Amino acid sequence: MRKLAVAPATALVSLLLTVSAWAQDITNLGGDLTSDLPIDTALELPAPNISSEELFQLHLAGHTDFHGSFLFTKLNGKRVLGPHFNHNSCGACHVKDGRGPIRISSRPPGSSVLVKVSLRGLNPDGSPRDVPRVGEQLQNHSIDGSTRYDIRLRWRTVRGVYPDGTKYTLRRPQLSFKIPGIRSTKVVHSIRMSPPTIGMGLLEAVPAATIVAMSDPDDLDGDGISGRVSYVPNLETGQIEVGRFGWRATQPTLKQQAAAAFFHDMGLTNELFLPEGKAQEIPDEQLARVVFYSQAAGVTPARDQDHPDVVAGKALFQQINCDSCHVMTLQTGDSEVVEVANQEFHPFTDLLLHDMGPDLADERPEFSATQREWRTPPLWGLGLHPFLSSKRPGYLHDGRARTIEEAILWHGGEALSSRESFKDLSAAERFQLIRFLQSL
Repeated sequence: MRKLAVAPATALVSLLLTVSAWAQDITNLGGDLTSDLPIDTALELPAPNISSEELFQLHLAGHTDFHGSFLFTKLNGKRVLGPHFNHNSCGACHVKDGRGPIRISSRPPGSSVLVKVSLRGLNPDGSPRDVPRVGEQLQNHSIDGSTRYDIRLRWRTVRGVYPDGTKYTLRRPQLSFKIPGIRSTKVVHSIRMSPPTIGMGLLEAVPAATIVAMSDPDDLDGDGISGRVSYVPNLETGQIEVGRFGWRATQPTLKQQAAAAFFHDMGLTNELFLPEGKAQEIPDEQLARVVFYSQAAGVTPARDQDHPDVVAGKALFQQINCDSCHVMTLQTGDSEVVEVANQEFHPFTDLLLHDMGPDLADERPEFSATQREWRTPPLWGLGLHPFLSSKRPGYLHDGRARTIEEAILWHGGEALSSRESFKDLSAAERFQLIRFLQSL
């Protein structure tokens, strides 16, 4: 879905179409899943179009599974958590289904920022090479309360100036850790913050053909945007499929995303991640409840869409081509989850991989994604953090951006032109654009 060059003869038609796009009402961000409940609870409770009392109760049970601690859960008299983990529940990282705080803790109960690791290079199937006796993630906390790896996250200040003379400061992460018995030069890493879990069922129900159609890997239209599809293995089907979840779109389904989080974040085995000789710790029914909880939770509406600053900011968002990647409107197809089937919704993503430039690159490629590529994160819910948490928010994959403005200023690569256009705006226009993003 790219902007095409317009011949002079069609300039008026183009203008009318542009005005129409700017005027599009996006208030119901989640289509029929848009909730009128208070903001601080809407994301956790069933969507208003839940089709039966049975599914309503299933969703509430999934809420308990998602937000409840596994610290004292036992199987055959033995604790199932860990023995090494990052946190003890899904909701501890995804606070009220929003983003987690940017903090790597050395004390219980855990940390909401993760460190992915691997040996240099990739396996023949494109997967990262696990670090021996570690796996793909530094599980820094233990059942006995101790921590491992001596992970330390610090920040280096980066200063800049807008063309109008306004100064700004950014911060760049500096991470250190120690893996006993492994030379640090052999290991690559990637910092990952806990993203919001909004409208996940809608994103899952977007047809793969739609995602492929939005891609332009060779930039054939010459607009500088070359989104690529992330192709990853589906552990259930054994097939290579379109990835859509995770910072690099490395999971093709919500079930696999949830199963991977249970295993890597909490050390909980399940039907998709069950090492040989290990007992299954998450029953199939519990995994299914958590998946449905994420599929059919409510989506908050966009706010203040008639406010003059929001209206102006929305127009600027499109004028500087932010919507080339953060596509405002998508359509779901048929789905076994009837609540999300055939919905028009407004997530502000194309679910594609984009080269974001050297400043946002890390050391760790995954499957189709290079070190410089990241999936376009959905922007719905961007302004909800103050309603969900008292902690300072973080934006981008590693939480380096403390504000939405900082996140924009880190954009590079395919987004460089939009970033420079943002910097060229007046201070009042920059305020309006950010005001629009905060309304989502």
